[in-house]
Amino acid sequence: MKRLNRLFYSNKFFALLMLLIQIAVFIAMFIWISDYSKVLIGLTTLLSAVMIVLEVNRDEEPTFKMTWITLIAIVPVFGVLFYLFTRTRTITRNISDDYHSAQDINKKYMTAGEDVMKQLALESRREYAFASYLSRYGGSPVYSNTSVQYYSIGERMFEDIKRELQKAEKFIFMEFFIINYTSRMWREILEILRQKAKAGVEVRIIYDAMGCVTTLPRHYDETLARYGIKCRVFSPIVPLMSTHQNNRDHRKIIVVDGETSFCGGINIADEYINEKIRFGHWKDTGFMLRGAAVAGFTSMFLNMWNIYGADTEDGGKYITASAENRAGEEGFIVPFGDTPLDNIYIGKRAYIHNLDNASDYVYIMTPYLVIDDEMYESMKYAAQRGVDVKIIMPHIPDKPYAFYLARTYYKALIKEGISIYEYTPGFVHAKMSVSDGRRAIVGTINHDYRSLYLHYECAAYMLDTPAVIDIERDFKDTLSKCSKITLDDIKHFNIFTRIIGHVTRLLAPLL
Repeated sequence: MKRLNRLFYSNKFFALLMLLIQIAVFIAMFIWISDYSKVLIGLTTLLSAVMIVLEVNRDEEPTFKMTWITLIAIVPVFGVLFYLFTRTRTITRNISDDYHSAQDINKKYMTAGEDVMKQLALESRREYAFASYLSRYGGSPVYSNTSVQYYSIGERMFEDIKRELQKAEKFIFMEFFIINYTSRMWREILEILRQKAKAGVEVRIIYDAMGCVTTLPRHYDETLARYGIKCRVFSPIVPLMSTHQNNRDHRKIIVVDGETSFCGGINIADEYINEKIRFGHWKDTGFMLRGAAVAGFTSMFLNMWNIYGADTEDGGKYITASAENRAGEEGFIVPFGDTPLDNIYIGKRAYIHNLDNASDYVYIMTPYLVIDDEMYESMKYAAQRGVDVKIIMPHIPDKPYAFYLARTYYKALIKEGISIYEYTPGFVHAKMSVSDGRRAIVGTINHDYRSLYLHYECAAYMLDTPAVIDIERDFKDTLSKCSKITLDDIKHFNIFTRIIGHVTRLLAPLL
C-alpha cells in the first residue's frame, strides 16, 4: 500500500497516464479514426518539432536536451505532454524568489575573515579560487577555527546527535529528506525535542513532503506544532499538479545553538543505523562540525525555512552565534549548498575539482552512479594522468533499476583504468570523495543526475583538516569488504538486467 501511495503522488504516476494517452492515440489513429490519422500525425509532428526547437535553445546541460529530444521524437504525444508538465515551473520560480530573498538578507553575515582568505591564498592560489567560487555560488565562505568529527557509520553519529541535542539551550534546527515516525531513531530524537521545546528551547524542523510521503502521516507538521515544535513541509504534494516535487529537499542538517552541526547521508529511519535490515548492512557516513563553520549550515537551513514563510526572516542572531566558537583545528572548511534554481552545478563542480586537482588518488563512495559526459571525461582524464581512481558502489541495491543503470557505466570506466568495487555486505549510502590526503567532500550529494542537477543538496569541502585522513582510512577499511569488478564479471551479469540498464539509460536524467 505504501508503494502504491508513493507512486500515486509521484511524477511516475503522471508519466504512466501520459503513456496510456499515447497508446490510446495510436489505437484511435489505426482503428477508429483512420480517416483523420494523417491530420493527427501531422499535428503531433508539428507540435513535437516546436517542442524540440524550444528544448534545443534552452540554457541547459546537453544530456538533458538529448533525453527530451529523443523522448519527444519517439513518443510525441507522451513526450510533449510530459515535457509541458515538468517544464511548468511557476511554483519553482516562486520558490526561487523566496530562497534568493533569504540569501540576500543573510549574506551580510556570511563573509570570510580576511585572515582566513589570506592564509588560504598563501597556501594555494588554486584552492583560494575554488573556495571563492563556493562562497559566491554555494552561499558560505571558507572557515578555519573549526573541528571536524567524521563518522564512518550511522550508529555512531546517532549517539552523538542525541548527546548534542540534550545540550541545547537556545535553538535546534533540523532539516531532513526522510523522517520515519515509526523508527526508534525518530522516537528517541522526538522525545528529546519535546523536552527541549517544553524547556523553552526554540525547535524548528523542515522535512521533504515527497521523501516522507510514506514515512509520516499527513499533516504531521500539525502534530509537531502541538509539542511546541515549529515545522515546515518542503514542497507539499498536490497529485498531478506538483511539478516542483521533482526538485526535492535532499539535505540532512542539524544545528544546535550555533555551536555544533551535523550533515551527511544519514536520514532519520532505522535502516540508517542498522536497527532495521533492508538491503544487508547499511554503510553510511556523516560528520559533526564545532566552531565557526557551523554558521554555513545555519544559514542554509534558514534560507530553506524562509521559502514558505509569510515574511523573510533575518537570521543574524542565529548565524552569528557561531562566530564566537573557536575549535582551533588546522585546515579549512567550506560548507556549501546546491539548488536547482539556477544553472550552476556546485556539487558537480566540487567533485570534478577533486578529480582535476588530484595527483595521487581520488576515492569515491556513492550509492548511485549516473554521470554525464563531463564527469566521465574528468574521471577518464584523472586515470590517464596516472591518478588512482577508485569507486565503491553497493552490491545489494535499494533501487534495482538505478543499480542496473549504474552498471552500464562500469565497462567504459574500467577500460579507462578506473577501479570499480561493490560493497559485498550490503548497501552503500555514503556520499564522499577524498583525494591526495588533502581534500574531501562529504555530504548529501550522490554521483547522479538527481543530486547534481535537480535536488537541494549540501556538503562540506574540507582542505588539510585532520578528518581527511580519517575519511581516507574509512575508505580503505570499506574497500577490504568489497569485491572488485572486472571486465569478465561484466560479461556474466544477467542479460535481462543489462538490457533494463541500457534501456533505462535513455531516460537517465529524468529518473
